[in-house]
Amino acid sequence: MTPIAVRSPFWPLLLAAPLLGGATPGPTTPAAPPGREASAPAAASPQDPALLGENLENVVPFVQPFDLDATRRMSVPVMVHGQGPFSFLVDTGAERTIIARELAARLGLDRSERLRLATIGTSVAVAPSFRVASLEMTDLRLSPFDAPAFAGRHIGAAGLIGVDMLEKRRLLIDFRKETMEILASRRHARPLIRGSDAIVVTARNSAGRLILSNARIDGRHIDVVVDTGAQSSVGNLALQRLIAARSQNSMPFYPAVLGAVTGEDVPARRTAIKRIEIEGISINDLPVSFADSKAFDALGLDKRPALLLGMDSLSLFDRVEIDFPNKRVVLDMPSGARRETGQRYAAADWQRGG
Repeated sequence: MTPIAVRSPFWPLLLAAPLLGGATPGPTTPAAPPGREASAPAAASPQDPALLGENLENVVPFVQPFDLDATRRMSVPVMVHGQGPFSFLVDTGAERTIIARELAARLGLDRSERLRLATIGTSVAVAPSFRVASLEMTDLRLSPFDAPAFAGRHIGAAGLIGVDMLEKRRLLIDFRKETMEILASRRHARPLIRGSDAIVVTARNSAGRLILSNARIDGRHIDVVVDTGAQSSVGNLALQRLIAARSQNSMPFYPAVLGAVTGEDVPARRTAIKRIEIEGISINDLPVSFADSKAFDALGLDKRPALLLGMDSLSLFDRVEIDFPNKRVVLDMPSGARRETGQRYAAADWQRGG
């Protein structure tokens, strides 16, 4: 839903990447060390606006069309009030487009009303908002609107592109080429990803977010929200109880802390789930944090097991197509070759789950 950072003294235990279909693991790219992972200030250039801090005056405009940052989230260049470009994260789990307070101050935006938002935190957030006359990204334009504002160091960028800007579009993310396209879509449009390696997953829409229902853990249906704004996956307490009751954790639960976009430190429990099946695909040993988050309440997912599927899982695939008008997600399975690029979360052998 929002950028999520995970802190835990036991982080090295989860350096092994999740795998598909029970395949034998290959070499993995080391994960970031403990700390507020979403910010990763030590790894970033001081002029990298994908990881903005308090001072935007010295930021060099971000001009690349696509970047996987240190937390594996996608950032794109955005023009605000005709100025920029500024680096915004693309967040399919965020209800609204958000701006950093520092950027709003730099551009002299007029303050608007305070807004209530459900984030990964344990309480509903109340945030100031600023009137944005225009926000442009390639051929997309959103204007005018009131953007909730949070500190750039908690967002991890100059802002977030939410589903209010994506609801009539589809995203095509290519992790091999490190490109992303945001394209027009219409009802009954054919998927862009086709072929024997394409897994088509139908979804339902809740508050603009796509929820996949054809997912199971140990035979039990769970709801899965595709969330490109989260670098790791987060489950609700109902999912935690299911995992514990059916012994589906591959390691003991341990305490962790999630960093919300509001700056709140959210207490959580963390483990790795043995196996999740989505439309015939198996994801094994997936690290997941569990929290009593208002994000699930806002989607009506507080009572039944549910998971925010973050970039750690999505980046396992070669390509991902997220089509909002057609309520569809298409996952492109790799050909089977082992890939060892630094931007990929895992290098592993692949096969269809069964």
